[in-house]
Amino acid sequence: MPKHLIHPCGWPLWPVVKLAFPVCLAFLAEATLGFCSDVSMSAQVAGPGASVAVPVSFASGGQSVSGLQFDLVFDDSALSLSAVIGDAARSAEKTLYVAALPSHQTRFLIWEMNQNPISDGVIVSLFVNVRPGAALGLYPIHFESVSATDPAGQPVVLSSCDGTFTVEPTSGAPVLLEGVLNGASLLPGPVAPGEIITILGSAIAPPATSRDTNVTFDDLPAPLLYSGSNQINAVVPFGIAGRSTTLLGIATSSASSTQISISVSSTVPAIFTLNGSGTGRGAILNQDGTLNSPDNPAQRGSIIVVFATGAGQTSPPGTDGLILTTVLPKPLLPVSVRIGGANAETLYVGGAPGLVSGVLQVNCRVPEEIVAERSVPVLLTVGQATSPSVTVAVE
Repeated sequence: MPKHLIHPCGWPLWPVVKLAFPVCLAFLAEATLGFCSDVSMSAQVAGPGASVAVPVSFASGGQSVSGLQFDLVFDDSALSLSAVIGDAARSAEKTLYVAALPSHQTRFLIWEMNQNPISDGVIVSLFVNVRPGAALGLYPIHFESVSATDPAGQPVVLSSCDGTFTVEPTSGAPVLLEGVLNGASLLPGPVAPGEIITILGSAIAPPATSRDTNVTFDDLPAPLLYSGSNQINAVVPFGIAGRSTTLLGIATSSASSTQISISVSSTVPAIFTLNGSGTGRGAILNQDGTLNSPDNPAQRGSIIVVFATGAGQTSPPGTDGLILTTVLPKPLLPVSVRIGGANAETLYVGGAPGLVSGVLQVNCRVPEEIVAERSVPVLLTVGQATSPSVTVAVE
């Protein structure tokens, strides 16, 4: 699963799928029979060394489902899995939790402390990576321990339809365009100067080292924050500012891994999240420097600190890979924050001291007029682009 870095304050600076479970639905062994919801995967074909995007789909069958869990069992000698939350679960403001289990098994939990039902659609965007030396043949991906609850916490019957993966001597890319993600939202799309990104793919770098891996955008080297077999975390060079497209290249000491043309945008703002899935509670500090949470909410009228990326070129121009100390660049384009639907006063907008150039820090005041809740939406706008919503606890 995707990796993250930990800020000294304790929250994930590099947000990705968190390897933890706040709740387990496995106890739902008995459910009243009725309409049957299901989770399913389609059959796929790929060659050794390729990465394939495989949606895990959910169909409600007329039932209301607000949380679900399942395991995937597969041959990890030939395949590996990476995953991000799908649009149907994201729109229901759910969080994706992923954990590796023994016996070639990975557990997926889609849940959050709300009663929002999950609509039909993709709940997990799965990246199935075929190992370069995988033997040709048919590899099943089997669902196990499938369970779900409705908004009242009652069990819901869930069926499943297994997927199959056929490895054939065909060509395929180790990295897909869908696998180049904003590091905060974990959404694909255009890249912006200074944006922190996650790249998911098949054997795209030597495990646990960045010394033999080079990532470039056109002719510009990208600073690497993490390098692993199926994932690279990097900072998009500020020098791509003003371009409409850029060519992402990944090369190792043995061979060039991939080249992908990607659109460039002036900004792609996104707020880092605590749970690492790109949804849910933001990586936000209260005025006293403590981590915001439902048990430690911010007061209306107090100042909170929001951490984000994708704010684009800065003044002075951003320096790739620089850890910021005394000079704190500010975004060229205007920045605003809305909390609970109200405009928030911004007191500081610029680089985050002690963090890599490309992380944006925004100090803003929680509006007095908003309704105090455990999960108040926060939106960050830079230029013409607005971030996906995250939440902050307010009292």
